[in-house]
Amino acid sequence: MLTEATHDLDAVSGLKVRLREEASARRSEAWTRAGESAAKAVAEAGLRLAANLDGEQIIAGYHPFRYELDVVPLLAALQAKRYPVALPRSHPERRLTFHAWTAGAPLERRKLGMLEPPETAEELHPSVLFVPLLAFDARGNRLGYGAGFYDVALSTMRAERRVLAVGVAFDEQEFPAIPAEPLDQPLDMVLTPTRLLTREAS
Repeated sequence: MLTEATHDLDAVSGLKVRLREEASARRSEAWTRAGESAAKAVAEAGLRLAANLDGEQIIAGYHPFRYELDVVPLLAALQAKRYPVALPRSHPERRLTFHAWTAGAPLERRKLGMLEPPETAEELHPSVLFVPLLAFDARGNRLGYGAGFYDVALSTMRAERRVLAVGVAFDEQEFPAIPAEPLDQPLDMVLTPTRLLTREAS
């Protein structure tokens, strides 16, 4: 017999499916309308954010997939400022490792067509992650594709050290509320072309 908790989780999962459909449509429309200018604005704001962080930071980003907001200009600008930069590489069991990347370096096309660093690239341990997403809310809840790679990565990393997770999105990807499940990892901040939002207290 199904428990009440199971019913609740099923309801959350169903809501997430519907939100993913709407968020994906919003994101593709925003990318089509202002993808290049948004990438430039995020690069400028991301540089300011990094400059205000304490200590030496290893910064990880991502290579854009589908209509994700492009952070490659930001990563190239950070590298020009002598920040070590990394990109994720996916593994079985929803595991991510982060590997050194330099602007223009070749990437491998892997699962689902995503571009990732080669296995031979040096593994790094970032303290700042720029994280892709489909949707977010003011409390730092993030909606991804559902595979859980970033939730697993953030959970593991946060158990070992302080990590700043910064979601990157178009303003149109904000929703009033994103349902959170027990294994979901919240974002500390969200960077959009017009704003830097710090997570509201629950």
